[in-house]
Amino acid sequence: MLSDAHVAELARAARRRVGVALDPSKAQMYHLRLTPIARREGLTHPGELIEMGLMRPDDPAWDVMVDALLNAETSFFRDRTPFDVFSKAILPELAHKRGESDKIRIWSAGCSTGQEAYSLAMLLHEAREEGRCGPFEVIATDISERLLDRARSGAYSQFEAQRGLSIRRLIRHFERAGDTWRISDRLRASVRFINHNLLHDAGQLGMFDAIFCRNVLSAFDAETRADVLERLGEAAHNDAPLFLGADEDIAGGMRCFTPSRVHQGVFTRITGRAVAA
Repeated sequence: MLSDAHVAELARAARRRVGVALDPSKAQMYHLRLTPIARREGLTHPGELIEMGLMRPDDPAWDVMVDALLNAETSFFRDRTPFDVFSKAILPELAHKRGESDKIRIWSAGCSTGQEAYSLAMLLHEAREEGRCGPFEVIATDISERLLDRARSGAYSQFEAQRGLSIRRLIRHFERAGDTWRISDRLRASVRFINHNLLHDAGQLGMFDAIFCRNVLSAFDAETRADVLERLGEAAHNDAPLFLGADEDIAGGMRCFTPSRVHQGVFTRITGRAVAA
């Protein structure tokens, strides 16, 4: 088991690099996740890996360790309701505003292995084929290049493909290769996966008509959460919806977003309200 001192060092590294607040009670899980990394380095215990990092504070090994501790839990159409709200209530209005020429831009922030981004792309593709929206683009970001590589591949196991997907969508948007299901080339082409740290300015990503940042803010402390919300606000058009997890709120982010009166977990960019620098 990792010592309290080792967990404290991991927590400092995670907070400094990606803003994540680690739970000290999960020392055993951290031990298990870091053990394979330690063994690749010829070490017998993950604590030795941390001790090596302490001698070299800027060692890239810290990034590898933090990456291994990030929560990558996701699935297609996770929790369903936000996708229904987007498809039935938000998308028709966006399509009307953008018309047939201007692109609808959606941001999936903290995209993990890509299921959320591809779920949004499926909804948008289906709407476009049915004449209900014009061109679109999904930008999906994460801090972990390991997770982004998996997302870019578009390849999922039978178990992953079945989680949240109907048979109809599986057949329509995937190709099967043995025990693996792969997103169609057409769908993959509509999603761009980019390495981005939510603690940093998102100006290079452009502006968005809707932002999904679900089950991400809960990993941050209150100060970091407020900072991330302001950065999300800077990337959102006026009136753009922000989708959070069902149990997440915008504490500290009231200057740029306001809760929807109709939809739980949806917040709207305040019209004409500048985000504090």
